[in-house]
Amino acid sequence: MKRSRPVLLVAPYVREAWDDAIAPWFERVLPRAWEHPLPSLVVVPTRGHVNDLKARLIASGASHLGLQFVTPASLRALLARDDATPPAQLEHLRLLLAIAASEMEDRPNESEALAAKAIVRAPALLLRALDRLEIAGWKFEELALPSFAPVVQRFSELLKKCDFVLPSETDRRRLQEAARGERKFSHVLITGFDGAHWADWFLLRVVAELAEDTTIVLEEPREIFFDIDLCWIGSWEEVCGEAQRALKPPPSLGDSLFTEAEMRGSAEPAKRFDFLIGVNVSEQAEAITQQCVRYLAQEKCTRLGVIFPASGALPRLVASSLARLGIPHNDGLAHMVPGIFESPEWQAWIELQRAPRLGSLLRFLNSLPDPGVLSPALSRSALGTVLRESYSELLMDDLEILCAYCLGRADEKFQLAAQALRALPFLPPRSTLEQFLEKTKTALAYLGWRQHVFEIASATRDWPQQLDATFSRTLFLRWLEESAATFGVARSSAGDHAYARVQLLAVSHAQNQEWSHLIFAGWNEGAWPPPAGAEFARADEIRAFNRSVQQLNKRAARRGSQGEGHLSVRENHSLYIGPIEQRAIALRQFDALVESASEGVTLTASLMQEDAPERFWNSSECFTQLFLKTRHDSLTQAALKDLQCATAQWLKDSGHLMQSAERSDTDVQQTLIAFNARRDASKPASEYEFALQPDGVYRPIPTLSVSDLQGMVSSPAIVWMKRYLGVEAPDDTANPWAATTGKWVHRWLAGISQAKDGSLFGAFPSSTIIDERVRVSADECRVALRVLCDSSGKSLPDWWNSGWLNARYLARHLGGKIASARGWDWMATELCVGRDGAVKIDDEAELQLRGQIDLVLARNKATDFAGQNVWIVDYKTSFAKELKLSDLHDSLVKGTALQLGLYALAMRELGAVEVSVSILSLVVKSVAPQLTILDLEPHRNVFADLATMQRTGIFGMKGEIRPAFGYRATYPLATLQIDNDILEDKWALTHPALVLEKEEWETW
Repeated sequence: MKRSRPVLLVAPYVREAWDDAIAPWFERVLPRAWEHPLPSLVVVPTRGHVNDLKARLIASGASHLGLQFVTPASLRALLARDDATPPAQLEHLRLLLAIAASEMEDRPNESEALAAKAIVRAPALLLRALDRLEIAGWKFEELALPSFAPVVQRFSELLKKCDFVLPSETDRRRLQEAARGERKFSHVLITGFDGAHWADWFLLRVVAELAEDTTIVLEEPREIFFDIDLCWIGSWEEVCGEAQRALKPPPSLGDSLFTEAEMRGSAEPAKRFDFLIGVNVSEQAEAITQQCVRYLAQEKCTRLGVIFPASGALPRLVASSLARLGIPHNDGLAHMVPGIFESPEWQAWIELQRAPRLGSLLRFLNSLPDPGVLSPALSRSALGTVLRESYSELLMDDLEILCAYCLGRADEKFQLAAQALRALPFLPPRSTLEQFLEKTKTALAYLGWRQHVFEIASATRDWPQQLDATFSRTLFLRWLEESAATFGVARSSAGDHAYARVQLLAVSHAQNQEWSHLIFAGWNEGAWPPPAGAEFARADEIRAFNRSVQQLNKRAARRGSQGEGHLSVRENHSLYIGPIEQRAIALRQFDALVESASEGVTLTASLMQEDAPERFWNSSECFTQLFLKTRHDSLTQAALKDLQCATAQWLKDSGHLMQSAERSDTDVQQTLIAFNARRDASKPASEYEFALQPDGVYRPIPTLSVSDLQGMVSSPAIVWMKRYLGVEAPDDTANPWAATTGKWVHRWLAGISQAKDGSLFGAFPSSTIIDERVRVSADECRVALRVLCDSSGKSLPDWWNSGWLNARYLARHLGGKIASARGWDWMATELCVGRDGAVKIDDEAELQLRGQIDLVLARNKATDFAGQNVWIVDYKTSFAKELKLSDLHDSLVKGTALQLGLYALAMRELGAVEVSVSILSLVVKSVAPQLTILDLEPHRNVFADLATMQRTGIFGMKGEIRPAFGYRATYPLATLQIDNDILEDKWALTHPALVLEKEEWETW
């Protein structure tokens, strides 16, 4: 069949477009479309347009048998079937651009080097600009941005080497081939496109050239963005000839020139505008669902659209609510379903390869469903414990150094950990793409991930062999993440009705359709129009770029063949849609949607931000302007609060639809009981507040470390979860130097006493010997790590050496203070207590504890502590002050003196007659006993209360979970914060002996 010239029709509205062009086209093509050897196509912008046209056909009783409905993406895939080589994927192009930029990072020209570094971090931004320029028919050199020229030139060379072209070049090549090629389609209908689709200009030209018969239906341009829409129509007129205009049919003439309603003086009913504000996303979703129910109950509700600016939590909640109510709908946004490359173990493996450090290895270990692939002989927890212990000794998280350290330990667990680290494959720092893929295949095969290997091989094919450039592991892993994507989409059964009355769509998918009612959901500040995204250059360069784009658009447009007023693009060119044009498009789309609703429009927003509930969230400019236009009042924050209160009251009066009918009243009641119990300041802690039931049969008495007992007065809930539930948060590794410095100082000071012949005490050495022993121990620590670094081919970092020098200074300073003690001739270090039984407080209370005393000084040499006069010294690497008798109670309750008090009780239990205690730190000036065991006697009730806590398992909660100032250990389980005043009242009722005598401000 000979190709006919395309027919172009321009209609003012969707209804006229359907009546005058689209419906007649279906009536003409459908009866014999299935018989034709060539397929017939309907080309529309989005899947939402496809569903709209199919629903219209079904409503008219027609079938779409023999027609293919395609969007630009599916049309490109259809045309690519005849290509000898598949088109280049965007992730491949981003990799090539990043490689080109990485080769330019060390150029002597500073502006070129900075531009290259920016592109390496975000190549997608420049690639998008290059593709848009190619679509518009221009080269990058036209923009006069010399800083980026070397990168773009090198990128072009890599494209040729890999036989790749930009997607726009493919469309342009197909257009040239289509003009002299054979026809591939019989009838083609192109509809729904406007000036927002210049990126598809050449693609649409291609399908028009390949068809025997083409009909193009366009809408008249709106007032906003008039020029580019006018150029869009004019360009099609240049291709197809003068457009045929569809006019509204004139009203039938009767006996009167006016309708009955007009003669009665009544105006045409206007659409209703509603504005709903939810305090958060959940309440907003409930309001949207309730409004859907209200609209659907109206007789005139023929098609209801719920329009979202983007996917996220809000469309998911609305879809779930509609499904719960059994309302059929089309969930056009759906929700993402992760595949194998979105699993936690794959993400953890990527992070491990990107940064082979201890933290990433532990996260990878915890994410593995079967950790036996790393070490069959060592459990997950044991391997993690070994690696954390090794790190705490070295403060180096480099896996090679940790492996060498574990190899040097005689313990079997450390040897097994070293074997696991050595066997785990890692990618090289730099390599070619082909070599990276081979190493990846080996690493994944070691883990038994065969499906991952297959999917990656399918995504890459043979093109990596053509790329011989070497690049960094970081770029390869980013490309691997982008290429290996197996996300799918899913929706509920109630949301899988493409032709339902209720449509949940994005803004672009709802254009050029007829609606009776519309709900714009989530219209907060920054939602619509979308904020301008990041760009590939500095702000001043982007401003110059935008000015250049405007000049290019002026050069691309010309007067058409129809004379003055006919505007079209030059041949082989199109218009570049920049940030300014994109914003105008977004505003035009919103106005068009509002206009397309015949009966009612609702706009919804949230009052508070989800990520910061304490922050007020303004509505979008579209929301504000429409409110002002329809309500003739400004939308202030006070007005927003009033709208939210009115929305909440309306929901309350209408009945809460979000509540599930199947929810158990018993569970709800029990939750309410727990909620109220935790906030009842008149009662002590109960089983809802980190405590066992008072009359429970199960009553374990765990042996607590002295650190646990110290934590019971500051963070009792964390200790309770650790000892009774067996859960604790991972160690805070953000700043490990404080803990490791303390460990080093204590270990080095432990070597100052050298007891002989198995004696309990060693002779008190001189100050010179103490300092020498500290220095030798500290130097041995650094030498050992230097040997490990040398064996791994790495140097000792300066930051590590600085931290070590600080710890060495602290140890020598404290050692010098110990040497100043007089009258104590014998000493013992790191003395363990609590191993021989419970520590008795009085006749009715005792504590099961274990601990280790830093230093014990004695006047006489002995084999035990019976009858001894001893002095207990506790090292503090912090700025801890000396103990004072006047503040002893509060020091015990705060935990400052509790550790030494427990040690003193334990020493008395071992037979010591006189026991003195002291804190030794940088700020303690006088090295002498600060308190005695007799000073602790009036405060026996503090220790008795601790013993009661251990015996009953009733702890309670104390302090803020996340204090604004100061450090607090992380809660391992999700816990709601309770007002601190309530916690203090309940703590006083539960543990009266553990309450401060002085207010905090009195001790300042």
